[in-house]
Amino acid sequence: MQFGALQSVSFSTAMNMSEQSSDVEQAQKLKIDAVCTIVENDGHQHHEGHFHAKDQQGTIFKVEYTGKDPLPSLKEGIEISVFGHVHGGEEPYVHASQVILR
Repeated sequence: MQFGALQSVSFSTAMNMSEQSSDVEQAQKLKIDAVCTIVENDGHQHHEGHFHAKDQQGTIFKVEYTGKDPLPSLKEGIEISVFGHVHGGEEPYVHASQVILR
């Protein structure tokens, strides 16, 4: 695990952490334990590197994966850990550099 032993946080906690940091600070790496989720009729085209997950609080969030290793085989309900940082905006998401199966 390239980021060391990170404690898992929820997506909303990660968003709060991101909002409290200044624009000049490097985004804090974090870990979110979640399950892969299929979002029906969300209006977006799904393509390689983009998927949705649901954290332990039940929040569904978008993941944009740009890591160097191929994504593991993701199916509905697969338990994963997502490593990266969050971005706010109209549709907040996690910019992930690593996704592993739990």
